[in-house]
Amino acid sequence: MSKKQPERNKGNLSRLPWIPGLKKPTIDFRVPDIELPYEAPHKYILALILFVTLFILAGGLYNLTEQPLPMGQTETQLVPVFKSSSEQFLVESLIAGLFFGLGGGGLFLIRHSTRFAYDIRSSITLLILGIILTLVAAGGTVVMYDFKT
Repeated sequence: MSKKQPERNKGNLSRLPWIPGLKKPTIDFRVPDIELPYEAPHKYILALILFVTLFILAGGLYNLTEQPLPMGQTETQLVPVFKSSSEQFLVESLIAGLFFGLGGGGLFLIRHSTRFAYDIRSSITLLILGIILTLVAAGGTVVMYDFKT
Protein backbone atom coordinates (compact mmCIF):
# COMPACT_ATOMS: atom_id res chain seq x y z
CA MET A 1 0.00 0.00 0.00
CA SER A 2 2.76 2.32 -0.65
CA LYS A 3 1.22 3.72 -3.79
CA LYS A 4 2.42 7.18 -4.49
CA GLN A 5 -0.37 9.65 -4.66
CA PRO A 6 -0.09 12.02 -7.58
CA GLU A 7 1.46 15.33 -6.60
CA ARG A 8 -0.97 18.17 -6.74
CA ASN A 9 -0.26 21.63 -7.94
CA LYS A 10 0.59 23.74 -4.90
CA GLY A 11 -1.47 26.69 -6.19
CA ASN A 12 -4.48 24.46 -6.76
CA LEU A 13 -5.54 23.63 -3.21
CA SER A 14 -9.25 23.47 -3.96
CA ARG A 15 -10.85 20.11 -4.61
CA LEU A 16 -13.68 21.55 -6.65
CA PRO A 17 -13.95 20.27 -10.22
CA TRP A 18 -12.91 22.71 -12.94
CA ILE A 19 -13.08 22.77 -16.69
CA PRO A 20 -9.72 21.69 -18.15
CA GLY A 21 -8.04 24.37 -20.24
CA LEU A 22 -9.62 27.32 -18.42
CA LYS A 23 -7.76 29.27 -15.79
CA LYS A 24 -9.27 28.83 -12.35
CA PRO A 25 -10.02 32.22 -10.73
CA THR A 26 -8.05 33.09 -7.63
CA ILE A 27 -10.69 34.51 -5.34
CA ASP A 28 -10.07 34.65 -1.63
CA PHE A 29 -13.31 34.00 0.26
CA ARG A 30 -11.90 34.59 3.73
CA VAL A 31 -13.58 37.10 6.02
CA PRO A 32 -11.54 40.32 6.16
CA ASP A 33 -9.95 41.23 9.46
CA ILE A 34 -11.56 44.46 10.58
CA GLU A 35 -10.35 45.82 13.87
CA LEU A 36 -12.31 48.45 15.74
CA PRO A 37 -10.70 50.74 18.29
CA TYR A 38 -10.78 49.37 21.80
CA GLU A 39 -11.66 52.65 23.50
CA ALA A 40 -14.11 55.40 22.72
CA PRO A 41 -12.77 58.93 22.16
CA HIS A 42 -11.52 60.71 25.20
CA LYS A 43 -14.13 61.98 27.65
CA TYR A 44 -13.15 65.61 27.15
CA ILE A 45 -13.67 65.36 23.39
CA LEU A 46 -17.13 63.88 23.94
CA ALA A 47 -17.99 66.60 26.45
CA LEU A 48 -16.85 69.26 23.99
CA ILE A 49 -18.99 67.75 21.22
CA LEU A 50 -22.01 67.69 23.56
CA PHE A 51 -21.54 71.31 24.64
CA VAL A 52 -21.12 72.52 21.05
CA THR A 53 -24.30 70.65 20.06
CA LEU A 54 -26.16 72.14 23.03
CA PHE A 55 -24.88 75.62 22.10
CA ILE A 56 -26.13 75.26 18.52
CA LEU A 57 -29.52 73.80 19.52
CA ALA A 58 -30.14 76.51 22.11
CA GLY A 59 -29.63 79.20 19.48
CA GLY A 60 -26.09 80.30 20.25
CA LEU A 61 -25.25 80.95 16.59
CA TYR A 62 -28.36 83.11 16.27
CA ASN A 63 -27.29 85.07 19.35
CA LEU A 64 -23.80 85.65 17.94
CA THR A 65 -24.95 86.76 14.50
CA GLU A 66 -28.13 88.73 15.26
CA GLN A 67 -27.20 90.10 18.72
CA PRO A 68 -30.77 90.05 20.09
CA LEU A 69 -32.06 92.03 23.04
CA PRO A 70 -31.42 90.43 26.44
CA MET A 71 -35.10 90.55 27.41
CA GLY A 72 -38.33 92.10 26.17
CA GLN A 73 -40.50 94.61 27.94
CA THR A 74 -44.13 95.64 27.80
CA GLU A 75 -45.67 98.64 29.56
CA THR A 76 -46.01 96.79 32.85
CA GLN A 77 -43.59 93.83 32.94
CA LEU A 78 -40.52 92.10 31.51
CA VAL A 79 -41.14 89.39 28.92
CA PRO A 80 -38.55 86.58 28.66
CA VAL A 81 -40.08 84.93 25.55
CA PHE A 82 -40.46 86.60 22.16
CA LYS A 83 -43.96 86.18 20.71
CA SER A 84 -42.66 85.14 17.26
CA SER A 85 -41.26 81.73 16.39
CA SER A 86 -38.66 83.24 14.05
CA GLU A 87 -36.92 85.45 16.66
CA GLN A 88 -35.76 85.07 20.25
CA PHE A 89 -34.37 86.96 23.19
CA LEU A 90 -31.04 86.14 24.79
CA VAL A 91 -32.69 84.90 27.98
CA GLU A 92 -34.90 82.62 25.91
CA SER A 93 -31.90 80.81 24.44
CA LEU A 94 -30.40 80.42 27.93
CA ILE A 95 -33.66 78.90 29.20
CA ALA A 96 -33.82 76.56 26.19
CA GLY A 97 -30.20 75.53 26.80
CA LEU A 98 -31.04 74.83 30.45
CA PHE A 99 -33.98 72.63 29.46
CA PHE A 100 -31.92 70.76 26.83
CA GLY A 101 -29.17 70.21 29.37
CA LEU A 102 -31.67 68.91 31.95
CA GLY A 103 -33.13 66.53 29.38
CA GLY A 104 -29.70 65.25 28.37
CA GLY A 105 -28.69 64.83 32.00
CA GLY A 106 -31.91 62.94 32.71
CA LEU A 107 -31.34 60.58 29.81
CA PHE A 108 -27.75 60.06 30.99
CA LEU A 109 -28.98 59.19 34.50
CA ILE A 110 -31.50 56.73 33.07
CA ARG A 111 -28.72 55.02 31.12
CA HIS A 112 -26.33 55.15 34.08
CA SER A 113 -28.87 53.48 36.36
CA THR A 114 -28.40 50.23 34.43
CA ARG A 115 -24.85 49.89 35.77
CA PHE A 116 -26.05 49.13 39.29
CA ALA A 117 -27.62 45.73 38.66
CA TYR A 118 -26.89 44.42 42.16
CA ASP A 119 -27.54 47.66 44.04
CA ILE A 120 -31.26 48.04 43.45
CA ARG A 121 -31.71 51.09 45.68
CA SER A 122 -29.13 53.16 43.77
CA SER A 123 -30.45 51.95 40.45
CA ILE A 124 -34.05 52.89 41.20
CA THR A 125 -33.01 56.26 42.68
CA LEU A 126 -31.04 57.18 39.56
CA LEU A 127 -33.82 55.92 37.30
CA ILE A 128 -36.50 57.99 39.06
CA LEU A 129 -34.28 61.10 39.14
CA GLY A 130 -33.50 60.68 35.43
CA ILE A 131 -37.18 60.27 34.53
CA ILE A 132 -38.11 63.37 36.58
CA LEU A 133 -35.38 65.48 34.96
CA THR A 134 -36.39 64.32 31.48
CA LEU A 135 -40.08 65.06 32.11
CA VAL A 136 -39.29 68.50 33.57
CA ALA A 137 -37.16 69.32 30.53
CA ALA A 138 -39.78 68.12 28.06
CA GLY A 139 -42.58 69.92 29.91
CA GLY A 140 -40.58 73.12 30.21
CA THR A 141 -39.75 73.09 26.51
CA VAL A 142 -43.42 72.60 25.62
CA VAL A 143 -44.54 75.39 27.96
CA MET A 144 -41.91 77.73 26.55
CA TYR A 145 -43.03 76.93 23.01
CA ASP A 146 -46.64 77.59 24.00
CA PHE A 147 -45.62 81.07 25.19
CA LYS A 148 -44.11 81.74 21.76
CA THR A 149 -47.27 80.87 19.82
